[in-house]
Amino acid sequence: MFNLNTKIGILLYSLLHFLVDGVCSLVIWARLYQGASIQSDILFIIYNVLAFCTQPLFGILVDKYKNKEKLFLASSIILLILGVVFSFEYISSAVFLGIGNSIFHIVGGKYVICKTDNDIVSLGIFVAPGALGLVIGRYFISLAIWIVFISLLVILTIFLLLSKIEVPERKKKQINASASLFFTLVFMIIFVVLFRSFVGGANIFTFEKSLTILLIMGIVTMFGKMLGGILSKYIGMNISIIVTMTVSLICFIFFNQNVYLSLLAILLFNCSMPMTLCLMNELFPKHEGFAFGILAAFLMPGYLLSTLNYSEIGLKALIATFCILSIVLVIISNITIKKRGDFIWKY
Repeated sequence: MFNLNTKIGILLYSLLHFLVDGVCSLVIWARLYQGASIQSDILFIIYNVLAFCTQPLFGILVDKYKNKEKLFLASSIILLILGVVFSFEYISSAVFLGIGNSIFHIVGGKYVICKTDNDIVSLGIFVAPGALGLVIGRYFISLAIWIVFISLLVILTIFLLLSKIEVPERKKKQINASASLFFTLVFMIIFVVLFRSFVGGANIFTFEKSLTILLIMGIVTMFGKMLGGILSKYIGMNISIIVTMTVSLICFIFFNQNVYLSLLAILLFNCSMPMTLCLMNELFPKHEGFAFGILAAFLMPGYLLSTLNYSEIGLKALIATFCILSIVLVIISNITIKKRGDFIWKY
């Protein structure tokens, strides 16, 4: 379907995604985090606000300054390296890491979206490895991990910078549609992302989490995002969201004490990741950086809401509600966008 250069580009950006999130996680948990303290609270706010909430801004910049992908990519990796070098100074390090992480996600996401014309399997492959990088960087800290992560980060970046990574423009057909319908669809997709972030951050599992289990959870999360793209392409997004979200809901609510069924819940629940990204990209052709960034920004409020104190019954009720709403919102969005063809409000 895609030429060899495109496939190699997707693979390299996916590996870089794993390394970028891994390095950020490694620096934060090995060097910056100081347990329950004011410093850790400040670190959390600075890093996460910059890493997530600035992505729409950098998305606008990447969309505007076309053919500057190498400059943005180089800038993101240089900032990440500065975050490592200045890890003795937690505010500076958090700033460098947050901004570098934000820019990389936009550049990588834009590349994959445009090179594959929003292919949902490719989207799943790109977004998936970051979850595993976060887990390894947090729980498997060692000198070997430091050396491998940082060395590969630099080597793969240099390889990409020396290769042809220009991003083509996607074709866009504009048709008349009301602004209200356009923004309704945008917010419907955003809410699905917010719901997924809430459930992902909620402490719903009652079994003991060893390092091995935590690693497996990271692996399962990664494969869930890949699986979502594959299922959506070959059996359809509507059927995929119904099956995956329904089974994950049952496992979350009734079997959260069972390790194996909980892992199945994590696998299937993460299938919605490439779906929401693909749908948003259909609404924002030629503005793929912004589309990627706006979804990333809403991961933050979903996670923050998940950290509040909930009773077990209350948490399960919220998860069930969010799973059902996710099914409804994805199906409505998908049907509406397909019915309209290349749907875009003339913004």
